[in-house]
Parts: sequence; C-alpha cells; structure tokens
Amino acid sequence: MTGEIEAAGDAITGGMLARAVEPGHGEAHDAGHGGCLNCGAAINGNYCAQCGQAAHLHRSFGAIGHDLAHGVLHFEGKIWTTLPELALRPGHLTRRYIHGERAKFVSPFALFLFSAFLMYAIFSLTSHGPEAGKMVQIDKGEIAELKQEEAKVDAQIAKIEAKLAAPGLSAARKAALTENLVEAREERQGLTMASGLTDALRGEGVNGGVAQTVGTAISAAAKNPEFAYYKLKANAYKFSWALILISLPFIWLLFPFNRRYKMYDHAIYITYSIAFMSLLFSLSMVLTTVHATSGLVTLALLLFAIWHMYRQFKDAYALSRMGALWRLPLLYGFACVSLSLFFTFLVMMG
Repeated sequence: MTGEIEAAGDAITGGMLARAVEPGHGEAHDAGHGGCLNCGAAINGNYCAQCGQAAHLHRSFGAIGHDLAHGVLHFEGKIWTTLPELALRPGHLTRRYIHGERAKFVSPFALFLFSAFLMYAIFSLTSHGPEAGKMVQIDKGEIAELKQEEAKVDAQIAKIEAKLAAPGLSAARKAALTENLVEAREERQGLTMASGLTDALRGEGVNGGVAQTVGTAISAAAKNPEFAYYKLKANAYKFSWALILISLPFIWLLFPFNRRYKMYDHAIYITYSIAFMSLLFSLSMVLTTVHATSGLVTLALLLFAIWHMYRQFKDAYALSRMGALWRLPLLYGFACVSLSLFFTFLVMMG
C-alpha cells in the first residue's frame, strides 16, 4: 500500500512539474519560413502565435548545451525577480500573480517543486549513509527490546491475576493488587500501540483502523525519535504536495462563503507560502551544516518566518490591519494543525 501511495505521489509530482514548465521560452535567432513545425500554423515573426514554439530550431549537437544554458538562465532570470518579492513582499507577489501578472515571475508550482527538490538535495548532501544505517540498526534493536518488554509485562499481569485469585485476601491487599494490575495493563496497552506501529512500518499491517494507526505511529516516533526525524526529512519532499491539499480547507475557513476568493486564490497563496518556508528550511539546514545556527540566528529565522506569514496573509487578501490581526492566531493555529497532520501522514507512510 505504501509503495502504491509513493508511486501516486511521484506521479502527481511529475505531473505538476510538467505543468509548471511554461511553454514558449525558446530563443529564436531568425524568422522561420512556412508553417510551424509543432502545430502547423502560419508563422509571422520569431515565434508561432498559436503554440509559442520558436521559428528557428537548433538541430546540432551544440543545441543540447544551448537549450540547457537557456533553460537555466531563463529560470534564473525569473528567480532573481521572484525571490526578492517572495521574501520581502510575498502578499503583493501573490496578488500580482493571481491577477494575471505572470510572465516575469516563476510560477508558484514551479517554485514549489524547485524548493522541494532543493530541500531534498541539501538533505542528501548533509546526511551520511553510515549514520542512516546505524539508525536502522537502532530501530531493529528497539523492536527486539519492545518484544521483551511485552513478554515481561504479560508475565507480571499473569502473576498479579494469580495472586488476586488466591483465597483469604484482605481488603487492603486486594486493593493494592488491583491497582498494580490496572497499571500493568495500561503499560501493556502502550506497548501494544508501539508494537503495532513497528509492524506497520515493516509492512505487516495494523488492525483497528485509522485511529489506532495514527496512535501507533505517534508511539513509535516517540520510541525512536532520531530514526523518525531522519525518515521525516528524507521523505518529506516526496509527499510535499499533500501539504497543499491539507492546508486548503483551513485557509478556506478563514473566509467562509466569501465569493471574492476562490479555491485557486487559496492554492496560489498556500503554494507560494510553502515554497518560501521550504527555502527557509533549506537555508537553516545549510547553516546547521556549517555550525552557524546559534540561538540568535535560529530566533531570527523563526521571527522572520512568523513575520512573513503575517505580511503575505495581509497583503495577499488585501486585509486591513485589524482584519489580519484577528485572523492571525487562527492562521498560525491552522498551520500547526496542517503540519501535524502532514507529519503524521509521513510517519504512517514509513
């Protein structure tokens, strides 16, 4: 099941990437003659008016390098127009893109994919294989220790139950044994939840439905937080698209039944916001690698992230200061809930 979901995630990501690449950005060196080689329409100028393909096409080996250089430089040209706006005037960027001013900016979906892949690349460069392998070994050791604890608690429960069944117990002794039995059974229940998650991560399945699966996922992450943190960072980029879908209903709740804003508007706002936070997190990982994340630097990044959310929210939806401020606690709360659901989803996916 996990493999199918990962394949679907990769397919969605690939589809988004294909749609994010904007057509018609090839360089033309002279006007073509005759019809467009792509769609057959008549050409009058350097580009086809129907599909945007360049009239002059390169067909030499050097054209590969030309196309690569042009693609990179063209994207970089838009990046240097987009990033300052995204960092300092995110709300205005969001509004301008929604209202149709798009040619000079990187589309939110292209920027989202770029930031996700960049985050994965930085994580790959700053993470070491032997450490990952060690974490897997630690996880297997935790599983064996968990099974031993389960057997120990089962024996303890059986022993207490045998004592309770003995005749001639005083009321005080019986009360003490009953209290010990309740505590032992509660401990056994916790171990069962943790064991259920390890089975789910190993592909053995979990009985009891979604509620128990979520509970066991949290229990296992608590049992081995280092391994869980590693897997979260390693797999977050694969399912990052899910965070957009999770966040959409919460942003809609801030403007219920308001016809001024469509789901498309909310999607653009969320996508630009997630893209920026991904870039900020990538910067944080780089600073951590070079040991530059002092308490002051971490605080500055956190405060900037909080300010950025407020600034983008206020300007993107053209809110007054009071209109933004009373919604702000809800926005931060919804962001925390969305991230919690997203991370729980990642843990469940293993």
